Amino acid sequence: MKTPAYKPFINAVGKTVHHLNTIAVGLAGVESGACSKPSGLDVSWHPADIRASSRDARLFTLKSTIVFVAEEVCAYNSVIIGSPNIGDIKLPKNPDRSDKHQSLVDHLQINEAPLFLGPLLLIHWRNKIIHRKSNASLTAAQVEILQNASNEIKAIYKNLCVLKLLDDFERGLPTLKDVSSLIAMTINYVKRVESLIQEPQSKEDFESWLKHIDLFNAYERAQRVAASKPNPKSTMDSFIRTNCPELFDVYQYHCA
Repeated sequence: MKTPAYKPFINAVGKTVHHLNTIAVGLAGVESGACSKPSGLDVSWHPADIRASSRDARLFTLKSTIVFVAEEVCAYNSVIIGSPNIGDIKLPKNPDRSDKHQSLVDHLQINEAPLFLGPLLLIHWRNKIIHRKSNASLTAAQVEILQNASNEIKAIYKNLCVLKLLDDFERGLPTLKDVSSLIAMTINYVKRVESLIQEPQSKEDFESWLKHIDLFNAYERAQRVAASKPNPKSTMDSFIRTNCPELFDVYQYHCA
């Protein structure tokens, strides 16, 4: 099913990719000399070395993108964990972001290396960027799994070199290729999770989802308001389409 966690993730990551690509294009123009500071732009900008400044800005943008997308996939995981129809996911005590991700992929038995290790590497990279003393990293066994899948990854993710990706991670120097590929893996991971979540089978399941995403009280208020309207069904249809479109078909089938 398409869960209520899917659209916010896809929208946010899609905008991030667009912003990343726009900045990359703009910085390429700055570095080549094709772009210069407009006279009306009131900022102080006098780089001693335009090439170095452009590449530093590019690295900053790549690191920022890693942090943003990692936050989005962690927010997605948090919604999915504990959601209706997924079953009891075993979490360690005081789980961190990587623990939650690992527990979810274990529970759903997502075994393809790029789908479960790509997002995990992104999460670890986020931690290393945010926390300078962080030693977050894949385990030796996970590195081996990723390396063993290098041919598959190279074929699917436009010649991405796993060895270079891991080396860039260790050095803390992401490339546009690294970041774009990890984002693609993360999107594919989310799509796989969505395909494994069972569709709500009853009114109770539907309402459990609303409670899980803190929409049930608003739903009950909307029902009370709709009862006084000439067309209650139209009012409630509008409420669901606006606030939780992913559950509209389920609502129509089990509740309308």
